[in-house]
Amino acid sequence: MNGLVAAEWLKLRTTRLLLGTVPAAVVLSFAAVAGVVLSADGVGELESAELVRRLLSVTGTGAILMLVVGILIAVGEYRHGTASDTFLTTPRRDLVLVAKLIVGGAIGLAAGVLSAVLCVGLAVVLYATRNASFPIGDGDVWLTLAGTLTYSTLFAIVGVGFGWLLRNQVLAVAGALAWLAIIEHTLVNLAPTLGRWLPAAAGQAIVRTPLDGLLSPVAGAAVLAAYGAAFAAAGVRISASRDA
Repeated sequence: MNGLVAAEWLKLRTTRLLLGTVPAAVVLSFAAVAGVVLSADGVGELESAELVRRLLSVTGTGAILMLVVGILIAVGEYRHGTASDTFLTTPRRDLVLVAKLIVGGAIGLAAGVLSAVLCVGLAVVLYATRNASFPIGDGDVWLTLAGTLTYSTLFAIVGVGFGWLLRNQVLAVAGALAWLAIIEHTLVNLAPTLGRWLPAAAGQAIVRTPLDGLLSPVAGAAVLAAYGAAFAAAGVRISASRDA
């Protein structure tokens, strides 16, 4: 397994995927945090518990790019025609997928750490420029930032499982983004009881987004992990019965 993980990591290091997506994920979270702070009306609102919760929850905004990274990790070999060589070297396709899940999760975790740390630093600086004090010592701050790490990691894992299931890069990326932006958004509005069990809503629960009807952070993490496991299991079952 160590050799498979090392091989997957080598494949990623020889492409420009990480050079573009990880910084973009951090920048996306940066922009979201800056937008929340700069749109606040005075010190009173900045230091309110509600705004701090909203600010912290958007530190996970870049997780959507980790979903795309996970998909690209899974489908890249099909796109570039190297899947056959990989499966000839390692006939156990489930082990290949496990290696990709490990690498995808590690990248999601790293992006989550960078986003959380840098966004908090940005918030502290922006608060200071507006003569406000960011509650850096508050326990809820660190719990939410831990949720950012979890959200980013699990979204990358979900992306790997989903990409492995579909194999087609364009279909997988477009389908995932369309689901998050249109289908799930509609379902959450029309049937919130059902909607809170969907992937994006579960992710919002993990980062403690101040919205009514969301699951608890622990339940959200469990739901998102279950989606990743379900996609991966379905992908392994289907890939065993089709050509590379």
